[in-house]
Amino acid sequence: MSVSEIRRAVNQALLEGGVWPPSLPEFVSMGREELVDIDEAFTRMLRCEPKGDIEYWTSQEVGFVCRGLLSEREARAKYRKTLKKYADKVKDGSLPSRNAMRLTDKSKVKPLNEIERPNPKKFRKNSVFARVAALGARA
Repeated sequence: MSVSEIRRAVNQALLEGGVWPPSLPEFVSMGREELVDIDEAFTRMLRCEPKGDIEYWTSQEVGFVCRGLLSEREARAKYRKTLKKYADKVKDGSLPSRNAMRLTDKSKVKPLNEIERPNPKKFRKNSVFARVAALGARA
């Protein structure tokens, strides 16, 4: 195992929060899994330079809070927990793409000529509502 694989395995074991130390086969498999290095990801989050979808969505969720409102220890813990959540979503295949449409569908809006206009005669004479309804009736 290389140094980077060992570091990755230790980070993964800390993320899992399970039995410590893991068995040797578990440790080796953790090192071979390609996940995000937590310390480097945290540094990139502080610089607003996420690398990959996992870091991007983690930064979107907790980046502001971690950068400005929490102590470093609390921020690292919160970031680690959220990073784990999105890493699990990648494993499940349920992580949304970055450029997904977030706006609502505007095709269900009624055209202006189909909107019912209020009758100006329903309002008191010379009231604001009557004048606005009269303007709408002219259109």
